[in-house]
Amino acid sequence: MSSKSYINDHVRFRTAIQAVSNVTGIKREHILGRRRLRRYADARQMAMQILRQSTKLNLTDIGRLFDRDHSTVIHATNSVKNLIGISDDYRDEFNQILGEYDRLMKELQPDPIEVIAE
Repeated sequence: MSSKSYINDHVRFRTAIQAVSNVTGIKREHILGRRRLRRYADARQMAMQILRQSTKLNLTDIGRLFDRDHSTVIHATNSVKNLIGISDDYRDEFNQILGEYDRLMKELQPDPIEVIAE
């Protein structure tokens, strides 16, 4: 993995955590923590799913970011997909998180006109 790729993936990781936190109100340390309360686990799983969708990181790399192994990431992504399919509230919350993630990522992108003007 190149260092530029690592930096971009790490920025996406931090942004995914921030998006989940902004929408759910769950603190970053709880999303990344070891506690298995349902609301913390759901938030953590959604962040893992966002990374799975938005990066080329493999399961092992995503797991490392969360201090988990690859099988936890597999379980998380399967859980998110299943819950999206059966719960309208869960699907709405996940879509809200995706929207927040996209908004935060756009904030990080420099305005192309400003870059040219410099």
